[in-house]
Amino acid sequence: MSAHKIPRANSHNTGIAAEYFILSQLYRQSIEAYISIGNTKTIDIKIIKKDGFAISLDVKAVRGYSSLIVNNLTYRPDHYVAFVVYNENFEQINCMPEVYIVPSLIVQEIKRDYNKQLRVMKGDIQGFKDQWELIK
Repeated sequence: MSAHKIPRANSHNTGIAAEYFILSQLYRQSIEAYISIGNTKTIDIKIIKKDGFAISLDVKAVRGYSSLIVNNLTYRPDHYVAFVVYNENFEQINCMPEVYIVPSLIVQEIKRDYNKQLRVMKGDIQGFKDQWELIK
């Protein structure tokens, strides 16, 4: 009998999975969206609203559940952050992650510095769970 190794958490894979998950959710709601490709991009997804106005979206993901790193964010009225929280169920494909849609200016107000890392605590964004209307 061979031992099955559990793969080490890979933050790049978590981020990519979350970006495409959010893109899929946007298209399911008939929201016109375009994903940015590359490692040095300044935004993850551009959204064209029905009135033609464009907004941008950063996607931040975590496999756990307590806080999310928000280093290098853009803070503008037309910029939002989609937090994707997998609650330790990243590998469980039948488990849907929690999604929080938060205006970047709110993130700027609630972020905290923990050991030189800017973080948002999940408890501080509870009111933004599934707030897709903010970006429609």
